[in-house]
Amino acid sequence: MEKFSQFYLDNEKDIVVELYKEDDRLFYVLRTPNHNSGNLITNLAKLCELPIEYDENNLKIIKGEVPCYIDAQNREIYIFRLANTKVANIFPDGTIEMKAAIPALPKTLMSQTKDYKLDANKTIIKTYVIRDYKFETDLHTHMNGNLHPDILIALGIIHQIRYPLYYIKKLNLKLSEHQQRSMNLQRSRVEKQFVDSPLTGKYLIRKIDDNTFINFADLILNNLENAEENIIKIRSSLSILKDGQAVFTNLEKVYLYRYVFTKARESEKKIRLSNLRKIPDDDIVAYLTQMQKDRKNEHYEHNTVLQDKLLWIARSYQRQGIKYVEITDTTLVKKYESIEMLKQVHEVMPQIFEDTGVVIRFLAGIRRIPLTILKDNVTPQTYLQENLQVLRATALDPYVVGSDFIGEEINDINELKPVIKEIVKIAKDDPYFIMRFHAGENDSLKDNVLHSIQCVRSSLAPGQKMPRIRIGHGIYTANLDSLEGKRLLRMLKQYNVVLEFQITSNVRLNNLNDLNVHPLKQYLKAGVLCVQGTDGAALYGTNSIDEQLSLERMLELKYDDLMQMKRTDQRIFRVSMEGFRQKTARFNEMLADQRFEDVLIEKMNSEKPLEEILWKHNNIFDANTNLKDKIEDLPWDKYPIVLAGGSFNTDKRSTVMTAQGKKVIDSLLRQLNCEEVFFVIGHSLQGYERYLVDHNRHFKIFAMVPAMLSSADLKRLKKARVSIRVSTESIAQGIYKSITYEIFARRPSILIGFDGNSAGVNLMQEAKNAASKSKIFIYDADTNLRTKAMSLEGYVKLFDGESHLAEQINAIIHS
Repeated sequence: MEKFSQFYLDNEKDIVVELYKEDDRLFYVLRTPNHNSGNLITNLAKLCELPIEYDENNLKIIKGEVPCYIDAQNREIYIFRLANTKVANIFPDGTIEMKAAIPALPKTLMSQTKDYKLDANKTIIKTYVIRDYKFETDLHTHMNGNLHPDILIALGIIHQIRYPLYYIKKLNLKLSEHQQRSMNLQRSRVEKQFVDSPLTGKYLIRKIDDNTFINFADLILNNLENAEENIIKIRSSLSILKDGQAVFTNLEKVYLYRYVFTKARESEKKIRLSNLRKIPDDDIVAYLTQMQKDRKNEHYEHNTVLQDKLLWIARSYQRQGIKYVEITDTTLVKKYESIEMLKQVHEVMPQIFEDTGVVIRFLAGIRRIPLTILKDNVTPQTYLQENLQVLRATALDPYVVGSDFIGEEINDINELKPVIKEIVKIAKDDPYFIMRFHAGENDSLKDNVLHSIQCVRSSLAPGQKMPRIRIGHGIYTANLDSLEGKRLLRMLKQYNVVLEFQITSNVRLNNLNDLNVHPLKQYLKAGVLCVQGTDGAALYGTNSIDEQLSLERMLELKYDDLMQMKRTDQRIFRVSMEGFRQKTARFNEMLADQRFEDVLIEKMNSEKPLEEILWKHNNIFDANTNLKDKIEDLPWDKYPIVLAGGSFNTDKRSTVMTAQGKKVIDSLLRQLNCEEVFFVIGHSLQGYERYLVDHNRHFKIFAMVPAMLSSADLKRLKKARVSIRVSTESIAQGIYKSITYEIFARRPSILIGFDGNSAGVNLMQEAKNAASKSKIFIYDADTNLRTKAMSLEGYVKLFDGESHLAEQINAIIHS
């Protein structure tokens, strides 16, 4: 059979339908090439009642014939259906009209489990939105997560960016012989620059590889025999984990891969872009063709990477019917980078708006905790003071509409009250200034939504009105039917606080495992202002239309619900446009005849930095220094058992032990061999972890502790019969990352979960995602962890006091 065409059922090109023709008959082969577990295609086949077959590489596929119909105009049309839903019309000339798709949310849930529960109506979704309530804004998104991987790849080629050797190795990309020789030669020269570096081992290798580059256009265009395979690998690296849900650590890593393109530097040595049409991906070729046309457009011919990025963000939103976008970017709180960014924005944005009709504005992103994933990039304690010093200047620019506290929600927003107070001062002079808080994203700190509003209110100057407040996510709060929940609802309405929802990122980042607990309908019923965002759509394989369809189907929103959101959507757009008009007039008056960059730099330099260290805790101490006598390496001759049951809680939640749970630990201590296994627990020495330590006689137990500890924690750990491993994370809710790095990612292991909320759920997901085999056992009595276990059907075993857990673990160790 001859290959006729192909199309994809999802935005990330994970579900490909290849079409083959034999005479006048059309056949299809459905594959999921980026999903190694096989769950996605298995669950899809089961849902559609189709048989699984295997290809020549023993990979699962679905095969069948696409029936041909004659329509009322006597035209032949092949109609591809799944589960009685029309997915595509396929015409003899090769034209394909998509009628339905599989959004990223159900695709993720299918990938996550061996027993998918949603029905076809919530999986294969018609790609139509009723015009009345079609949303026209994206009010919650992030600068470097917006663009589809194929657009980034095209931008990398057209700008001939530098692509590091580190990522070539990490993704196992294939080079031509000439490219390999050239890279080896360049690397040997770079290596000489680091002969005196204090770095050693893998850190030194990483540093050298990070500074050895290939021209990305050269990598693709002069290596066409490997281009298809390399593009697939690069594309996958630019979106979140494929085979199931991810955690925040995975998101941080994806951003690093994206930074190569979004914060790119062009190669010094350029090549002729002569083979563009030979690239084996029609979408990338189409983007490159348009980019070449842009090079002949007087308005875009000298575009920088940033300016092209903004142009393509606008074009992407134009195709989705989005008219107004607010993008968070941390560049706007960095002194010189912010000035350069705004200079480029002013140069290109008026033309982008004229050509696309899309309005783009920015929020200055402030990290709620220092970034730790870049191991040799230490964030100074004064970073918040420096952020504020810059923000006081950049907030004057009409394209900057507010601020946004971003990052993993593992600390109480009250810790940032001094920063909030300073931003409230900025808002006093700008009635349109928006203060957004990422809050209520996971269940670890359910008071953060309320605390965010209270922090703003208590920071107001006498007579000052409440600024415009928006809450990003807002899923987890006190029960909205409780007295505390009703108090929150009253406050949300009193201050016209807007809640922003982005359901796909919630699911893909392991923050939402039960769609039934999503509170959007409750908020709408109470009259709270709600809108939709995407959270950086391309990271999660979604877009604004898919997000709206997912909200509508998954949460069963009705016409009135969606119209209520649409009205809020429209009101914010109108107010924002009026704010831009007024702010532009004030800005131009302030500038007079001066260059805006000179004025902003002068403003930054004239702002006196705050003397107070804003990001700190009182009475906390360095764990490495104070516990140095107890720090040990993990043994490699024993099997690690991670036991979570006390340290992986927050939000005033304490572990309540049961007699059955204690009985299980007693049996582990009695029946396991201390020469074969060791235990790893958290830092708090509470609940089941405390019980394990108190009743232990022979086993080695390691406590993974945050880098900063209170005096009470230190005193408790010094007295306890445990060895210590210190996490790179300063906050207790982040130690799951270090357990992943030191155990799950490196060696076979066992996770026993007795209790926990967000951090415990992340620990489970990390164990499931681990490259090394990790067996997961979850205590049936814990509601939180059991709910997560249900979404991991086939990967988790539940246990109770009668489950003979010790015997099962011994069988794993000795297998």
